[in-house]
Amino acid sequence: MGLRSWLKQRIGGVATPQSVPLNLLSETAVVIRPPDKAGIDCSGAVRPWSVSRLEAILRESVLHPSQLTFQAARQARHCLSCFWLVAPTDQLDQLYSGAIGDLQRLLLDGPLVRQHLAADEQQWRDQLRTQLADPDHKPRQHNLLLALIPFTKPGQMSLENPLESLPDWMLQDYAVYCQPELQDSLEQPVALLEPAAESSPASSEGSEDALSGQPFASIRGEEAMAWFRDKDVLTRMTTLINAYGMDPEDAETLQELSGLRSVVAQLWLDVEEGQMQTLFETPVGLVTRSLITCGFGQELIDQDDQRARRELVARAEELDNAEGQAALLAAHLFLPAGAIRIADQDVLPTWLARELETLQPVGG
Repeated sequence: MGLRSWLKQRIGGVATPQSVPLNLLSETAVVIRPPDKAGIDCSGAVRPWSVSRLEAILRESVLHPSQLTFQAARQARHCLSCFWLVAPTDQLDQLYSGAIGDLQRLLLDGPLVRQHLAADEQQWRDQLRTQLADPDHKPRQHNLLLALIPFTKPGQMSLENPLESLPDWMLQDYAVYCQPELQDSLEQPVALLEPAAESSPASSEGSEDALSGQPFASIRGEEAMAWFRDKDVLTRMTTLINAYGMDPEDAETLQELSGLRSVVAQLWLDVEEGQMQTLFETPVGLVTRSLITCGFGQELIDQDDQRARRELVARAEELDNAEGQAALLAAHLFLPAGAIRIADQDVLPTWLARELETLQPVGG
């Protein structure tokens, strides 16, 4: 992943350290004794900062490693770590794909991460480790992981089942920096989807309310997932959802959103067992949340929408299995807010119960 810009000027107001001779044959590790304390605030308080300033500081430590430049880089590292802790969890993928993520990668590629930590940096690292291991902090585990990794040396941190627990946007860099042995596994994409089994024709005979066994969308599986990896398509989805909020009676918007909703619902029915939370942490989850909270569930555009509502509600009756739980989430796309009442939320995974509690329309 390339960086967006290069250093245009040296750090202003800081004395220029003496240049270090370059070894033109091979890389050499520069080891500089850490200060007793780096002067970071372990309470997490954040000072004003800018991306360009942090980039300049980190690049200076790469070009001219010294006690002075590393001290500034230590402060920059802590500043970036604090940012990840307070960043919105549903925006982490977008932040990581932009200039902030470039800073993280610049830091991980630089010499500072190979240096010993100062005493207060060790305290900060240990705080983050403790929170990451605490189940109460699970909803912000990706924030904590992004904040913690720069305070670990390459190859000295590992997670249990990272291929299942980490989203796609984080997984590649995690593997490169933390667990290089995962590289071979990443050559093939993690399977999230498989076509949902269709009911046999006989199973639908004799009852008007029986499931038809027909998919809700012709575009599904990896073909559908490609939409959610395309930034232009995601922008179009967001535009449509916003347009519905401004004019909920526009026929063209209603028709397009109906088609999008069917694709999203089918993705939830096709998700592999054990991968539902992983799928929710991709842009599919963001679009699902937006479709529900904008109130579009009250709209049934055609007979296909009516069938989807009827069949998804029927499939969601058994919530003690993964198929029923996926159908429950998909059913929210076709129902007004508050239409679904769950008698025993203990049968749901903790993350799903928590998400469903927050899926209420704006202003509702």
